[in-house]
Amino acid sequence: MGSEAPQSALRAIFSRTFVAISLINMLGMIGYYAIFVVCTRYLMDGFSASASTAGLATGIVVIGCLVGRFFTGSIIRDVGYRRVLGIGVFFFFLMNVAYFFSHEIWQIFSVRFISGVAMGVIGTATGTYVATIVPRQFHGRGISYFSMSTALALCFGPFIGIALIGSLGYDGIFSIATGLSAVSLLLMWFVIDITPPKDQKREKKSLSLDDFIDKRLVPFSIFVGIVCLTWGNVQALLADYAKTYDVVAAASSFFLLYAGASLLTRPITGKFYDAHGPVVLIFSTLVLMIVGLLLLASHAGSWVVLLAGAIMGLGFGNFQSLSQVSGISLVPRERFAQATSTIFIFFDLGVGMAPYLSGFLVQPVGYAGIFAINAAVVALTIPLYWIVWKKRPQKLNVGHEALTANQIKNEEN
Repeated sequence: MGSEAPQSALRAIFSRTFVAISLINMLGMIGYYAIFVVCTRYLMDGFSASASTAGLATGIVVIGCLVGRFFTGSIIRDVGYRRVLGIGVFFFFLMNVAYFFSHEIWQIFSVRFISGVAMGVIGTATGTYVATIVPRQFHGRGISYFSMSTALALCFGPFIGIALIGSLGYDGIFSIATGLSAVSLLLMWFVIDITPPKDQKREKKSLSLDDFIDKRLVPFSIFVGIVCLTWGNVQALLADYAKTYDVVAAASSFFLLYAGASLLTRPITGKFYDAHGPVVLIFSTLVLMIVGLLLLASHAGSWVVLLAGAIMGLGFGNFQSLSQVSGISLVPRERFAQATSTIFIFFDLGVGMAPYLSGFLVQPVGYAGIFAINAAVVALTIPLYWIVWKKRPQKLNVGHEALTANQIKNEEN
């Protein structure tokens, strides 16, 4: 019996569609982050843009991503899961190609914005797909397995951009992103279309904010956004931090250790979530984030940077998937798209605001000081999480089970 339950869970989770959308999410985000980390330098080198203009061009992709996430929660109900995902993948491919034909700075701004919209659509659609096709009793494990695609992208995307820019140049990075998005288009062949729940097909009415986000999740999502703000600073500032404190080699391996620690532990935390819920896990990830940020703040050498990467993988690497599954547990299945949009909007808002806000702090406190401040911010989110979770909305998802493994298999056949 002991071996049957894990095998049953894996069979229920790893359908053909689950694997396809996980790969689509991963490949898209690898290209997204590979370009993200070189974009500022690309604008400054290729277009003689000022640092502020180049930074805005880099950050505008996050604004586009927010726009994409905001509208996806509504249109996915009327247009259908597969069609929305396909549109996002197609436009992301086109925008990667468009880099080769963009010779004016306004064109780069346009490409960056539309790329962000497409990536927002892809991220929200794949997240909703997973929440829908994985049976509810396996949500913790299913979303943890799916979120490994994001962890791998967060590792390999920046690594490709930073490590290969010297040998391949900017066109080489754009070519890699284009090739990966082309593979994503091919993977759409393996994605089944999911029939929306019956109570989704309601009578037409005028649009309201509730069509785009789930207002019940806003307090929880604000908490998520604050935590993501601190991670956004790690992502945005680590390269400059490494140059300042002469730990470039260690910093290049930071995200590899982050991904490794995250990948090894997400199946464990997902299983624990399914059995015991999120509270202990969320508190643990926050404490681990504080430790990781304080290690970076100490700037005590290369080995400390490597240790911080592993600890941040245990912390934020698991926080990412746990926050998603915690949020969708509070809504019925027909609101999964809006719930996913709400959480990811604040997720992206936190990550996107981080470089802008930290820009005011680099001069007075330095990079180590910024990480110390971020550790204090995470410490303040611990009581905030307790308040938000105690006042969470009553569970509303009874009777709205996700598709069973047999239903998925029947649709795929």
